[in-house]
Amino acid sequence: MRWLAAVLLVALGCDGADPDPGLSAGLRVPGAQPVVGALRGGDGPAVTAIEIRTPLLRAGQGQYLLAGRAGPGAAAVHVGRQGDARYWIVPTGLADVTLPDELTWSARFDVGAGVPDGPLVVQVRAVDAGGRPGPLSEARFTVGGPPDGALVVDLAWDGVADLDLYIVDPLGRRLGPDDPNTYAPPAPGAPPDGPDAWRQEGILDRDAGAGCRAEGPMAERARWAEAPPRGRYTVFVDLAATCGRDRIPWQIKAFAAGAEVLTAGGVLFPADGERSVGGGGVGLRVGEFELP
Repeated sequence: MRWLAAVLLVALGCDGADPDPGLSAGLRVPGAQPVVGALRGGDGPAVTAIEIRTPLLRAGQGQYLLAGRAGPGAAAVHVGRQGDARYWIVPTGLADVTLPDELTWSARFDVGAGVPDGPLVVQVRAVDAGGRPGPLSEARFTVGGPPDGALVVDLAWDGVADLDLYIVDPLGRRLGPDDPNTYAPPAPGAPPDGPDAWRQEGILDRDAGAGCRAEGPMAERARWAEAPPRGRYTVFVDLAATCGRDRIPWQIKAFAAGAEVLTAGGVLFPADGERSVGGGGVGLRVGEFELP
């Protein structure tokens, strides 16, 4: 059986198995076989679905889950970062419960410490037992380390859709697309029109996906450059428009002075739009954190 597995790996790796364990690659799949070469598409079996759990990644960390389905005849999928000189062989698994003609696959991957902040594209293709590749599919992520700012809350999601980030601060003020700034009132006794009047605190410095436009990464950020008010913050994600998608994976991370204070994620479906802020709702409450 060992010789059969070795033959199969060589067949599935169209460019040949890599003796290097792939530690220099920007994307690594621990436990998988690395192969030298760039991914190219073909007319073999297709990847029929890709599921993203964490659209927002951090360089030098893992293991992030990427999973999906492949069509009949797929013996494995190849996974690699766009621009890398290596990719990874991931065997297919069991038949899908709801679609028995399709096979499941999953991989946990790490992001190399040298990968810069910004968009990261992961390419995936299926191959049959003879090494014939299918068409390329893509999964898009955003890489970012601890951001600058006394308090930063990031929202990222997969694919074109219009999601919005809302935050209620300890004073009950809401920060979001409709209220993109919060201000500190003047100190007692300070003139209301002086230089210290109504100092800006929080700001929504990115609003993505409006009008279903694919302009840059699908991500939003709320930031407090200076010390934010102490107390409890409540975070909401709102589905403003699906843009034709039937499921939108999303992730939120909050950092206070560079330390992570909240991580939340999930999937939004069209029915979640019924509670949208634009429709008079409050969005989906996803978590809270407290600043001492």
